[in-house]
Amino acid sequence: MNESELLGRDPQLRTLHELLGRLPDAGGAMVLQGGPGVGKSALLRAVAERARAAGRRLLEVTGGADDTPFSGLRALLRPVLGTAESLPAGQGEILRAAFAAGSGPPPETSRVALAAFNLITARAAEQPTVLIADNARELDGPTRDVLAFMARRASDNPIVVLGALRGGRTLPGVPVLEVPVLDEPSARRLLARHADALPPAVRERILGEALGNPLALVELPAAWRPTGAPGSWAHLPVNATLATAFAAGLGELPDRTRDALLVAAVDQVGDVSEILAAASVLAGRTVAVDALDSAVAASLLRLDRTTLRFRHPVVRFAVLAAETPARRQAADAALAQVLTEHPDRRTWHRAQSVNGPDDEIADQLAAAHASLLRRDGALAAVWALERSAQLTTDSVTRGHRLLGAAEHAHGAGRVRLAHSLIDTAERQELNGADRAKAGWLREISDAEPQPGPAQGQPPDLTELSAGDPDLALDLLLSAALHVHRTGDDPALRAAVDRTAERLPATNDPRHLAALALTEPVRHGRTVADRLPSKETAWCLTDSDGFRLHGTAAHEIGDPVRAVDLLGRAAPTLRRQGRLGLLSETLLTEATDRLLLGDWPRATQLTDEARQIVAETRQPAMVAALAGTDAVAAALRGQAVRAEELADMVAAWQRADLAPTLRLARGLARLGEGRYAEAYEELSPLLDRPHESLRRQGFAAVLPFAVAADRADNAADAVRVLASAEEAARVTPAPLLHIQLPCARAVLASDSAAEELYLAALEQDLSRWPLIKARTEHAYGQWLRRRRQAARSRTMLLSARAAFELVGASDWTGQGMTPGAGGPLPSAADLLSPQERQIVLLAAEGLSNREIAERLYLSHRTVAAHLYRAFPKLGITSRGELAPLLATLE
Repeated sequence: MNESELLGRDPQLRTLHELLGRLPDAGGAMVLQGGPGVGKSALLRAVAERARAAGRRLLEVTGGADDTPFSGLRALLRPVLGTAESLPAGQGEILRAAFAAGSGPPPETSRVALAAFNLITARAAEQPTVLIADNARELDGPTRDVLAFMARRASDNPIVVLGALRGGRTLPGVPVLEVPVLDEPSARRLLARHADALPPAVRERILGEALGNPLALVELPAAWRPTGAPGSWAHLPVNATLATAFAAGLGELPDRTRDALLVAAVDQVGDVSEILAAASVLAGRTVAVDALDSAVAASLLRLDRTTLRFRHPVVRFAVLAAETPARRQAADAALAQVLTEHPDRRTWHRAQSVNGPDDEIADQLAAAHASLLRRDGALAAVWALERSAQLTTDSVTRGHRLLGAAEHAHGAGRVRLAHSLIDTAERQELNGADRAKAGWLREISDAEPQPGPAQGQPPDLTELSAGDPDLALDLLLSAALHVHRTGDDPALRAAVDRTAERLPATNDPRHLAALALTEPVRHGRTVADRLPSKETAWCLTDSDGFRLHGTAAHEIGDPVRAVDLLGRAAPTLRRQGRLGLLSETLLTEATDRLLLGDWPRATQLTDEARQIVAETRQPAMVAALAGTDAVAAALRGQAVRAEELADMVAAWQRADLAPTLRLARGLARLGEGRYAEAYEELSPLLDRPHESLRRQGFAAVLPFAVAADRADNAADAVRVLASAEEAARVTPAPLLHIQLPCARAVLASDSAAEELYLAALEQDLSRWPLIKARTEHAYGQWLRRRRQAARSRTMLLSARAAFELVGASDWTGQGMTPGAGGPLPSAADLLSPQERQIVLLAAEGLSNREIAERLYLSHRTVAAHLYRAFPKLGITSRGELAPLLATLE
């Protein structure tokens, strides 16, 4: 095997190359150790090719063919046995006697080992020799002893001895080289070589089940065959290569052990007592724990006092593949019989134990899917609803359950699986509500990019829900997401809004999210009043509550509450494997953190979202991610990058992303000093009726005012901002209210501006460092134009420190040079030596008294220095020092 084909094996190859490099001056030995299929044989083949290319004699043997004493040694030495006559003191006769099977008892192993070693050393003196024993565990015992004998003596001779053994076994006295599983990047690259034609969901499942094992990554794709919808609940098929490598001793196990293994394979929990009880039902007799001993000895299982685990998922698949469907169903039925205290699991196994339709089990399984989602994740809910649909006789109910499965598949980021389930559902007799839901679900899951706005007739949601409040809320949320995605379709927006208003006032997160998605200005106060506060958020019990409440806060322009709520949703979504909803949640939170000025955290969130989108291949999220990246680049002053990303997003022709494009381009042009162009780009976000303003328009208020001031368009800008002023009287959106005071000041006459600037700075801006920096910067520039140099310098320095605090390094140099005074100093230059020393210690977390003791000062002196230092740095508390620590140092 070509070494370049081996992925993730550079450390092992370096070690083996160093060993071969000792030849001909010296030799050595090493045992490659690792689990089945981990790639030991591939490494040995690569070493053999290198040795052959270097002109070394190569002697090889592979275990498993014959267990006759010394049979492996005979195969290893066959190329050099013709020279055995030259051995001294009858050692050639010893080797012939050892290899003459059936002609009497073999010679002592020590004498055979000495003869074999002398034969090898004699040949190695002429040509350095490499001995390779693959799968040494399956060699006969005497051969393994001889190999160990030669390996321990190889270092003083031009001989290299290499063997491969499964983990936990060694050749006594021989160094070990561990061969681990592949890391994820290498595993993905190897899988891509062998599974490129498979559906993405299948590739992701294979990646998860292979656990980095190279053989599994190569052979599972080769063995795969469609057994249902991609990613469905069926187990992965295995071929003979996998069965031999991972479960070679399976067929030789006792019947009661096979029964216990089969029950363990259809089970997902691994509780030993449950497995043994069900195995006893399956076998018709008591199966005790000692029945598992032979499976443990065969390296099929790991067993502790209460839990059973297969050594590798492929072992489980091999066990299932070795049994008939009837036996697998009998094992499920046996488990269902003993799981009396676990009704959800019992229902699941009952569902697997029947062939034809069974409405009773189907109903129970559909009811259990919510608890399966909480405990086992999104795919368990998908599988439960999919199986429930298969057992359902009524076509309408079957279609409804398939759509439920599709909704969870979308939440898990399995786009193709979601569309496959929607296709199956649409072949059923769907009612009006489910027909509408299927269309909306297909649109938001978006398997392929569809340019242009989607078209649709506004349905009567009240009629569709037929008096079912829970169904009405589900339909309302789906319709609101549809409206949000397709842009300003007035008829559909009005229909959804009328339905939302007719529903009883409720704090249900679906209702609040729908109100915020359709009419965020008109319903802003209602939504804000009903959102959970920090004090009441603890009562939310599920990720959907946090996610939808966070989405509502995001849409009405309350990023502070949005990030608090969305941040609580992410861990549960992550744990449940709801990767589609997780990527949306991360991206929404990142968007708000960008506007708040928490750019490091926003970067972490977008990086995680990017990885999820790449893994799950969610086309709809690619454009949304690029839009967020465009805004981030524009805020950082990376205008060229922002324009490139904006152009990419524009190609999708997504109506819901058009405002984000304008915001990104406007911010980018403002950062470049192209003020007239920035004004033209941002103006459409605000020059519209106040009830149609959206959060992107709120975010544009201050940049728009600055662009207007610099482009001498202040008078027209005041007219445009009248809509935002009117919206501020209707909605409490903090994103709007926190910026309007500074925007008013920027556009005001000289006689009124200063009072407005001071009012803007009197706001609580502790969670808005970016707005604080922009406000101080605008005020500092105004003071400088009025030739108030000292006050201007103080304000601009504070603004610079605030920009540094949020990481806006590309903004700090724009318009901040104070004329003849030269460039502005950094945050560290603002402080006296003693202030700097005290601030550094405070940034490390020391209290005033601790700093005083270290510097031999009074704690009052320390407090006084900090009191003077904080305004210079543009901060108000010790908690804001940590981000400045690197700059100060």
